Amino acid sequence: MENGEAQKTFIGVLGNNDNPKIHASLASIFHHFYRHSNRATLEKYHFLFSGRAHDRLFYGYEANGLPPLDSKVSDWLYDDCGVTALPGGNEGGVIVLSNLISYRKCSIAWPFFDPFDTPWLRPDILAFLRLSDHCHVKRLMNRGSVLTWFDHEAEADAGRNLQPCPPTLWLGLEEDESKGLPFPHKKPEVRHEGEPSVNALKGRPIPFSEMTVALIAHYEMKPRMIDFAIDHESELNKFGRILATGTTGREVAAATSRKIEKKMVRYHSGPKGGDIEIATAILYDQCHVVIFFVDPLNPHPHIEDVRVVFQSCMFKDQVVMITNEMHAREFMSRVVRGKDALTLYL
Repeated sequence: MENGEAQKTFIGVLGNNDNPKIHASLASIFHHFYRHSNRATLEKYHFLFSGRAHDRLFYGYEANGLPPLDSKVSDWLYDDCGVTALPGGNEGGVIVLSNLISYRKCSIAWPFFDPFDTPWLRPDILAFLRLSDHCHVKRLMNRGSVLTWFDHEAEADAGRNLQPCPPTLWLGLEEDESKGLPFPHKKPEVRHEGEPSVNALKGRPIPFSEMTVALIAHYEMKPRMIDFAIDHESELNKFGRILATGTTGREVAAATSRKIEKKMVRYHSGPKGGDIEIATAILYDQCHVVIFFVDPLNPHPHIEDVRVVFQSCMFKDQVVMITNEMHAREFMSRVVRGKDALTLYL
């Protein structure tokens, strides 16, 4: 791809890839896409990797036994999709990606974090998560969410918010007003030949009638969740069971039909343990889709409980995570409506 010839949709990729499991999960996605019959769909996207995620993925990390991507996969990503390496996390890479999100240049993000590590405490990570939800970014935080998105939404999203490639950073200053600040564009020289130690992913269709969906909404977002449930009652009714925190469950049940109420399991309210109860159901494979309407503008007194839900989804990475209203509505219309089953990669 020559400079300036293409416009693509950006996908931001973050990763704490010193964790072998997280690295293997992210690497398996790219190997799966490379072998996929519809891999041309992903060639409509340009990847913005944080420096550390980029180097761990393309160069590997011998100290932790992390192999790099196979050379064929690496070449495909660079030559056919397009790759830009942002600064590393310790050099402000997360801040830079957040800037691109705030200027509506990046509409999709894959933050693959270790659910039990310190990134959750870092202010740049917390700011990135909040801005992603405020700007309606599709935040796909585990393998199951990415693969479901690819199977059902990637083709439609490929025209979302097209940007010139390679990307530039705009600071709103006179000196970069016309063209922006370029990122260094480098292609790894270290190659890995032969099949890497990545298992092929196998999908299994699961009928919606055998699946469980969880509905969670922060206080200021509850009216939106009610509207969402009313608009998509027929899609929600396909699920065999609906989990909800206390107030959200009560209000959704009151606004919808008796069919929804019969399928609903109402836990405590979020501050009184409801988020933890849903997180536990996720850990024990009793929940397949989580729809969480996060309020990005108001602080939450039980924010740690909220993070536990996300951490559980990242630990059980076949779960589909949805964290804002726009994504939830598109998920229902593209993935659930008119279909009887969803393929999960176990």
